[in-house]
Amino acid sequence: MMNTVPAANILAMAVSLVLSVGLPVALFIVLKVKTKAKVTDLLLGAVTFVLFAMVLEQLLHTVMYGVFGEKLTGNRWLYAIYGGIAAAVFEECGRLVTMKFFLKKRLNRHTALMYGVGHGGIEAILIGGLACISNLATAALINGGGLEATLAGLDETAQASFMTTVSQLCTLPPYMFLMVGMERVTAVVLQIALSYLVYRAVRYHRWGFFAAAMGIHFAVDAVTVILSSCLPIPALEAILMAAVAVIAFLSARLYREEAAEAQI
Repeated sequence: MMNTVPAANILAMAVSLVLSVGLPVALFIVLKVKTKAKVTDLLLGAVTFVLFAMVLEQLLHTVMYGVFGEKLTGNRWLYAIYGGIAAAVFEECGRLVTMKFFLKKRLNRHTALMYGVGHGGIEAILIGGLACISNLATAALINGGGLEATLAGLDETAQASFMTTVSQLCTLPPYMFLMVGMERVTAVVLQIALSYLVYRAVRYHRWGFFAAAMGIHFAVDAVTVILSSCLPIPALEAILMAAVAVIAFLSARLYREEAAEAQI
């Protein structure tokens, strides 16, 4: 049996939970106060992510994995290219459809940002937030002495899977749990930047921005899969944060130019 989950690990999980949930909430409040963006803009972003990324894209994955199996998942380069294309097509087309048909009448730079917060925020909550909550609940179970009773109610396969999770919570260094939150921060910033690029494509009929959003999304996802096999997680996250910072800077520059033009 394991001993306890270190306090440093629990703290790192809690920080990641705050980042995964708190950042989208904070961004929503700031935009709501400073702009005329509406809650429905946020909700449309969240619904679009769930529908296109969590439902439609996952259906494609189920079919592709069923047909090709290890030929696809066992080849890292092929898997990276496929995953990058799938994520880019579904999420960017989802943005395009929502902005073109559901936000068209009130589409502006403010609604684009609020949409991005909804799109990236629900992703952060569902992927990062729920993982942190699950880890914290399991840590509380372990440290509270309820592990044996829980294991007694599981079959052998479930016990083995659960004990793998327990081992990770007890033995991994704290920074590994902190990386969950840092990854979500990077992803939220990227989703907002990509949302602004797609907005520019729809609002001004500059479809090069849509192509750029597709290319950036594909590149980030594909490179992440490829580099994850040869770099430690902190190094990979540092590279991604640097790349996303550049993308966000360029998007922010476009945003400021648009804002300046609107005042003329």
